[in-house]
Amino acid sequence: MKKNLSLSFALVAAALMGGCFGGDDDVAMPAPPPPAPAPADPLAAVPDSAKQSSDGLVAYLKVLSTTTSDTRDPIDLTMVTLPQSDTAEPTPL
Repeated sequence: MKKNLSLSFALVAAALMGGCFGGDDDVAMPAPPPPAPAPADPLAAVPDSAKQSSDGLVAYLKVLSTTTSDTRDPIDLTMVTLPQSDTAEPTPL
């Protein structure tokens, strides 16, 4: 019985020691994920969401009010038809 126990202990110890030194250092690390895309420039153009609903327009105007740009040209709204709703309640800015 002692012989079987000693043999079992030796096999377990050998298996554990074999796992400690069996590393492969030549494995390439995975490439880092690509960087997140830059947020859209709110001053580049009027987004489609602002052209489709009054809520989208209000959200766009709130974003515009938080941006500061003293060196950019103003946004051209001559080609944009702003949405109007006859049933929606007025939204505070």
